[in-house]
Amino acid sequence: MSLGIMGGPKTPNSWAEKQLEQVLAAKLNRPVDVVPVFYPDWSQMNTKINLLMSDASQRPNILWTGDTKEYPKWIQAGLVQDITPSLQKYGKEILNYYSKNTMFYHWSPQDGGKIYRLPGDVPEAGSMTTLLRKDWLDKLGLKPPKTLDEYIEVLRAFTNKDPDGNGKKDTYGFTGDNYYRSLIPFFYAYGVDPDNFMKMPDGSVKFGSTLPQVKTVLQILQGLYKEGVIDPRMSTTANSDNTKVDEIVVSGKVGSLYRFVSYLNPTYPATLSFKANNPDGEWMAIDPVTGPDGFGADQPDPQIGWCYLLVTNTGKADDAIQVLNEMATPETFALLNYGKEGEHYKIENGEFKALINPEQANKLGLENFDWYVKRKDQANLKNTPEVMKLYEHNISTTKPMRDKIYFSKSIDRPAWDQYITDIKKVREETFWGIITGNKPLSAFDDFIAKYDKLGGKAIDEEANKMYRLEENERKQYDAWYEQQIVPYLK
Repeated sequence: MSLGIMGGPKTPNSWAEKQLEQVLAAKLNRPVDVVPVFYPDWSQMNTKINLLMSDASQRPNILWTGDTKEYPKWIQAGLVQDITPSLQKYGKEILNYYSKNTMFYHWSPQDGGKIYRLPGDVPEAGSMTTLLRKDWLDKLGLKPPKTLDEYIEVLRAFTNKDPDGNGKKDTYGFTGDNYYRSLIPFFYAYGVDPDNFMKMPDGSVKFGSTLPQVKTVLQILQGLYKEGVIDPRMSTTANSDNTKVDEIVVSGKVGSLYRFVSYLNPTYPATLSFKANNPDGEWMAIDPVTGPDGFGADQPDPQIGWCYLLVTNTGKADDAIQVLNEMATPETFALLNYGKEGEHYKIENGEFKALINPEQANKLGLENFDWYVKRKDQANLKNTPEVMKLYEHNISTTKPMRDKIYFSKSIDRPAWDQYITDIKKVREETFWGIITGNKPLSAFDDFIAKYDKLGGKAIDEEANKMYRLEENERKQYDAWYEQQIVPYLK
C-alpha cells in the first residue's frame, strides 16, 4: 500500500513504518508492505502531486493532497474512487470520528451522492483562544476581563505599569502574527469576521471586510497602536508565521495574544522555551470578551479539513480503507505519533512526558504519517486534561460566530480566484495603513468604493449563488447520510 507523505520527518524505512506493517498484518491476517511516497517541500508539492497523478505507474494508492483545483478533473478522469461502499464495510472508526457536518464538505452530490475524499486533518471546533499572562494580572491586581473595554484596560496596564518589574517600559499589551485571526478579540466583539462571508438578515451573504463594523474596530486598533499597546511587529508581513510569534512569546515581553489552545500544553515547544526564559510566567485562557451589544465568540474552525486523502484507481478501495481505518484507531494513531508507552513516552499525572528527544523521534519516523486521519480527541496524548476540557468548552464559545459565517463547500470559485488577490492587496494596504496611522480612518470608505470595481460585485454574486445551492445540497445530504452512513456508525 503506497501512501503520499507530506508531514513529519519523512524518514525512510522507519521504525514507525515497520510498526504499521506489523499491526496491519496482524489485523488483516496477511503480509502488508507500506510504501511511503515522500513529497518535496511546500513550494514543489503541488507539482509533484500532479506528476504522480499523471502517471499510473507512480500514482500512490492513497494520495495526500491539499486543496487542489485538479481534484474535480481527477474525478472526471476516473483517477479516484468512490469510497462510500468501502467505508460502510471497513471504515467504522473513520465514520465515527468525523462529524456529519465535516463529511458534508467532502461529499459530492453527483449520481446520488458519493465520497471521493476524506479529510486528513480537521482542527478542533475552536482551536484558538484569548491568552493572558496570569502572573502579570496577579502582580498588577487585575481581574480577568469580560468585556472589550475591560480587556483594553488590561492591555494598557500590561504596556504601561511595568508588569515584568525591570523598571523599563519595554512590554506590549498585545501581539500576534500579521493575520486578522490575531485580532479576533476586537473584531468578534463587534460580530464581524473580515476574512469570511457573513450571513445577513435578508438571507444574503456579504464579505466581512466590507461591513461597517470593521471601520469601528479599525478605529479602536488605530488608537491602541498609537498608544504603543499593540506590538508594531504585527503590522509587518515578516511576522506571518508561527516561528516569529513563538519568538516574541518566548521573549516574555507581551501580555496577551489570540493564539492556539495548544500553547497551554506544557510540552508545546514555544511554551517549554517560554518557561525556561520566564520561570514565573504563566499563561491562562479567558472566555471571549464581549462588545457593546453583548456579543462575543471564539474563532470557529469550518470543520472542513485543510488536507485530503484520496484513494486512487491503482488499487482496491477496500484495501485502502482497511489501512486508513486501522491508522485512525486511537491505539495505532498513538503508536505512529508517540511510539510505545514506557519506552518512548510516559503519562505522569495525566501529562505526556517524552522519554526521547526530538532527534530520536525523527529517526524513529514518529509523525511520518502526520495528517492521516489526525485525531484531535483523547488519542492526542500531548493534550493535557485541562487542554482537552478547553477544546470541549470552545465548542460553545465558537457557536455564536459559527452561526453568522457562511463556509463555502465549493472548490470551483472562478470569481473568487480571479479577483480576491487584488482585493486583499488593497485591503491589507488600507486596513494596516489605518491601524498604523499611515492612513486616515476615511480610507476604509475608499476601500468600499473600490471593492465592486476590483471584482467584489462578482465575488459577492458568486458567493450568494453558492450559498443558495449549498443550502439545497445540505437537504439532499441529510437524506443521503441517514441512509448511507447512519446504519454503519458505532
